[in-house]
Amino acid sequence: MGNNKQKRQNVTPLRPDREVNRLKKRQIKFREVHRVRRNRIIALILLAFAVLGFQLAVTKARTAKIEKQVSQSQTALAKAKSTKKKLTNERDDMKDSDYVAKVIRYKYKYTKSGERVYNIKEKGDN
Repeated sequence: MGNNKQKRQNVTPLRPDREVNRLKKRQIKFREVHRVRRNRIIALILLAFAVLGFQLAVTKARTAKIEKQVSQSQTALAKAKSTKKKLTNERDDMKDSDYVAKVIRYKYKYTKSGERVYNIKEKGDN
């Protein structure tokens, strides 16, 4: 009999329902921790995409604004070059005394002394 008592102390009774409940609780806690971590990671990724998307939109708007300014500046430059060319030609023409005399006569209606001016109508004039 003493031997039988010793066997009972070494043997633990099996209680599968307690063990199963403990494992289920542990598994539920593991899943909950995993779900929270997954949600945090997804939130961080979405936040990063939102920030990068906002920066992309701002950069695109700035680029469009700068391209518009460049286009306006190029138009102004072309106009200034055209004006410069016109004024340069006019300046060069003013160095020619015959041209200057012709301009003064046509524009300001001046004549040389003893010169007569005749106005002749052309077909296109009314």
